[in-house]
Amino acid sequence: MGKPIRSITIVGGGTAGWLAAAFLNRYCTSDDPGKSIEITLIESPDIPIVGVGEASLPGMVVLLHQLGISEAEFFNAADATFKVAAHFVNWNHDKNGKPIEFLNILNAPPIIEGRALADYFVTFDPARKDPSVGISYVRGFSPVVEIVRNNLSPRRPGESDFSAEIGYTYHFDATKVAEFLRKLATGRGVKHITDNVNSIALDERGFVRSLGLGEYGEHAIDFIIDCTGFRGSILQQALGEPFESYADYLLNDRAAVVQIPHKDPAAIAPVTKATGFSAGWNFNIPLTTRIGTGYVFSSHFISDDEATEELLNWYGDQAKGCEPRIIAIRTGRVRNAWSKNCVALGLAGGFIEPLEATAIFMTDLAVRWLRRFLPTSDFEPELANAYNRQVARLYDEVRDLVQLHYHLNNRHDTEYWKAARDGTRLSDRLQENLRIWRNRTPEDLDLGSTFLFGGPVYALLLIAKGFYRDTDLVNAPSLNHAAYDHYRRAVRDGRSNQLRDLISQSEFLRTMGKAAVVRPSGQRLGPLVGFAAGNTKIKLPVYAPKSRGNDPSKS
Repeated sequence: MGKPIRSITIVGGGTAGWLAAAFLNRYCTSDDPGKSIEITLIESPDIPIVGVGEASLPGMVVLLHQLGISEAEFFNAADATFKVAAHFVNWNHDKNGKPIEFLNILNAPPIIEGRALADYFVTFDPARKDPSVGISYVRGFSPVVEIVRNNLSPRRPGESDFSAEIGYTYHFDATKVAEFLRKLATGRGVKHITDNVNSIALDERGFVRSLGLGEYGEHAIDFIIDCTGFRGSILQQALGEPFESYADYLLNDRAAVVQIPHKDPAAIAPVTKATGFSAGWNFNIPLTTRIGTGYVFSSHFISDDEATEELLNWYGDQAKGCEPRIIAIRTGRVRNAWSKNCVALGLAGGFIEPLEATAIFMTDLAVRWLRRFLPTSDFEPELANAYNRQVARLYDEVRDLVQLHYHLNNRHDTEYWKAARDGTRLSDRLQENLRIWRNRTPEDLDLGSTFLFGGPVYALLLIAKGFYRDTDLVNAPSLNHAAYDHYRRAVRDGRSNQLRDLISQSEFLRTMGKAAVVRPSGQRLGPLVGFAAGNTKIKLPVYAPKSRGNDPSKS
């Protein structure tokens, strides 16, 4: 067996680079110098970060907790807000051409007598034939619809960090998050070099031997992480790792992005809103001080100028004087995220459009896996092979779920939406599953991986899109109608209790929930019916700041 890796060099800052640095420093360093790994991040002073991704998934909650970061500290540093759902509007139309809306939330539905709630809803609930079926389904197991309608915070005043029963994550300023993580990481021992990489030297095996820096000269490499963004300066350019495009699956290749002021600063929505436009979709991400928004589109159906005009017209006076910038998008992934002694993270490893806010969590998950598969100086190929299989499965999983949003649209008003439905390639697995799901609702066992999206997420999406409007499930005869009626009554009776003491998000953020709600003596919140913290996809582990031996990738 080879010697332990003694240094990891990260090239490129931004959210991906500094997230990796903070995490690896937390879990790969030791008080024993003989066992510690030195983490160095090299960042160019001349290359700005992309800084577009401003929404996340519940993995961000876990990351903050594991790094020992309080929510108040994070919110203040990153202009952060709570996110409880993605709100989809105008991806499908009713029979009169009116836009349909639905929510993709962060809690899973319950099981009734050993069967998924989706089975009961599709079989017995009359709302399954309504245009608002997606909203009705979510309302049947979660108070998130009411939380969104009233712009509420998912955390009650006086509750501790990470404690809400309602699944949530965050919106944030990506540039400020990168700066926050930089200060955190360097304060905990990560070495930061601000310099340009002018050359990359390879050894006789094709491994990266050293970097030629503009001011600091030669920088020797043991193990290197490429966080150089879409350029892929190390893995793709220096090591020649090929890129596998997803252009046959996903049409969008451009984004017009801009920052605009709030229309009403007192009404901060706890959702990322995704609104269908003529040749793509608009994201709306509310932060404490502004809104991050943009138009993700296909250049085959609309020009940059036309997309910019459509975006600005949508917001009217709210975007007056704002000038969107255009970002080229390349969807897909490198064939192998790990080659030789280099791993690519973030945009350097691949990108799938931001529809489900997966980019930061995919980086988070990939660096956790790297911690598990970290090699010795022999660079055991089986470790790299296993890591690459995991990363490939993750990208394909996200691609299929994102594509399903487009494939199940029923819009006929523009050529873009017709092509998104009928003119793209579907993976073999997704094609087969769509045939299976005509007979029953999705289950985890149908999927190649469920790192992010399991059967319940697919079931919600299919229901919201009207997939089961006229379907009789093959297992319907074995369902207990009385059990479903009993469940619905319990949910209805408990809903007010679920919403009790929740306040507006803007008010919560103003005080960070420090003003506790005073209840009459002896009053307690009753049990939450229909969902619980245990139903969230990601579990919150115990934070042990002085125990370097904890392995969060097992959490």
